[in-house]
Amino acid sequence: MSRGEENNFSRSSWRSRSWHASRTGDTKTRILDAAQEMFVAVGLERAQLEEVATHAGYTRGAIYAHYSSKEDLFLALVEQRVLANFEQMIETLRGEEEQANRIGMFRFWMVAQVSDPSFGTLMLEFKLHAVRGSQSLERLQALHDAIFRSTAHQFVALLFGTDLPSTRREGIERRLAVMGSVISAVALERRFRPQSLSRTDVQTLAAELLDVLVRP
Repeated sequence: MSRGEENNFSRSSWRSRSWHASRTGDTKTRILDAAQEMFVAVGLERAQLEEVATHAGYTRGAIYAHYSSKEDLFLALVEQRVLANFEQMIETLRGEEEQANRIGMFRFWMVAQVSDPSFGTLMLEFKLHAVRGSQSLERLQALHDAIFRSTAHQFVALLFGTDLPSTRREGIERRLAVMGSVISAVALERRFRPQSLSRTDVQTLAAELLDVLVRP
């Protein structure tokens, strides 16, 4: 094979791998979108992989090509939709030079999460699944720590700086530890009593709770 033929082959092979990776990514996105709708609508226990596959436009085998079980799919969904979203928000805060602006940015982001009805439901399903004795308890705990515990210290530093006395910092970290549960409860109540809590009501309530919980 000549050098020119080798180069053509290399470019063709790269394009083939790139196309395959892109197609795999599209498949996973469609599966995760369908899984999110099913898990939010009927819960993890009642959701069936056949229904997820049908909703995504694939066969059940297509799901097993990427995920080993329904639980594996659920955890991948939480990792991709919750953890990745949280990490992106952290990076956005890091990119803001003015520390005074970061609390407002976080407040805006958090209210937006509450406005998404799937957020609170997914987090509730995630915690209930762990409490009920998941076979992947260690993975669940590691994922929870990645989202909350491991980022608490750096998160407080991003919002309030590094010069806080230890007692004040620990108090903020305690409030942040329960903030997710409080916000999830608001989102869940909105789904339970939509006629009593409008979208605007939920956004206002979430903002008020954040003002109490996220303070120095």
